[in-house]
Amino acid sequence: MSLDAIEVGQSVKIHSLDESNDDHKYLLSLGVLPGDVLKVTAKGTFGGPISCKHENQSFFALRRDYAKKVIVTEVQ
Repeated sequence: MSLDAIEVGQSVKIHSLDESNDDHKYLLSLGVLPGDVLKVTAKGTFGGPISCKHENQSFFALRRDYAKKVIVTEVQ
């Protein structure tokens, strides 16, 4: 499942990044790496950005087209 499908308040572990184009380099520059844990803190209305809290306590927002390229698994 991709990050854009996760509900607000859920925590997920990054399984992989879609590397079909250079967009994954932007995600890597944010420190988004496979194995990291993220928590979705907010979602913009009308397809707006997704706000996340990274396990290292930093916050960032991703456009939904980037979030679709982050493949995640749920954290229990």
